[in-house]
Amino acid sequence: MQQLFIWQQGKLQTDCSLEHLHEVLQDPEALIWLDLQIEHTLDKYKDLLLSVFQLSHLTIETIKEQRERARLVHQHDYFYLVTHSLIFDQELQDARTPKLDVVFKQNFLITIHQEPMQWLTELLEATRNDETEEQLLSQGMPILLHAILDAQVDSYFPVLDGLDTIMDDLEESTVTQATNEVQARIFRMKRVVATMRRVISPQVEVANSLITRTGDLIPAEREPYFADIHDHLVRTFEVLDSYRDLMSSLLDVYLTTVSNRLNQIMKQLAIISTIFLPITFITGVFGQNFGTSPQVKYDAGYNFWIVLAFMLIITIGQIMYFRHRKWI
Repeated sequence: MQQLFIWQQGKLQTDCSLEHLHEVLQDPEALIWLDLQIEHTLDKYKDLLLSVFQLSHLTIETIKEQRERARLVHQHDYFYLVTHSLIFDQELQDARTPKLDVVFKQNFLITIHQEPMQWLTELLEATRNDETEEQLLSQGMPILLHAILDAQVDSYFPVLDGLDTIMDDLEESTVTQATNEVQARIFRMKRVVATMRRVISPQVEVANSLITRTGDLIPAEREPYFADIHDHLVRTFEVLDSYRDLMSSLLDVYLTTVSNRLNQIMKQLAIISTIFLPITFITGVFGQNFGTSPQVKYDAGYNFWIVLAFMLIITIGQIMYFRHRKWI
């Protein structure tokens, strides 16, 4: 699936053929935005990227790699940027970080991704339907690049809000329930946060590189826009970092809660054992086979009730003592 936007001679064209791109690239005032959604392979567009846009084979091979780390590379006369989006499934409590490849030069920008991204789809639609003088492509490649990266970073914050809601619920569950299910949720969220943090961390450096390494391609008056993206990425990273610390703390709280409950159970069992200890001793003594013992054979059965009452008094005395010591 492909979407092509060409800004040339003050007009936006959206129905151009890929065969005419080479001619458009000869116009220094024109700007091309080509979005490619590749499901499995890039081979369909490989010749286009190599012959028309003059991308290197190394760039093509890197685009094919889906586990690539975020980075900014200067290849010949263009820049190759790798970023990642954040997608979080609240029902499954699972995170995905689809890669977005961006290749840009003064008069073209290419975005390549394997799966649809809602924020990018909305930006493409807004660009297609915008007929005002402030049309995105009319403002040049730096503004277009900023709009793409800004929309991507803005898409992080709803994900962080969803994580925050789950964290609050997990905090309460850790203290009140401390079940195996809660433990599994803690480990799932630790994995989610670690995955997101792993892809956001290098993007902070990449955002800074867009200012320091692109030279005249991004003019000085546009640098504050990219500095704002850098600040948002730093904020995102700090939030994820705090979530990671929170997950570690919740795991400690969970283990402490389980340990306290185990201690409480052992305490209750010890109290029960202590209560029955003197009773067991008395019944053990009178259970001896002493047929001529006093108050056993010739007491008409009164001794049984006397001993039973004595054991009851001992039990009541123990319970009162335990309550006095606040053991129960």
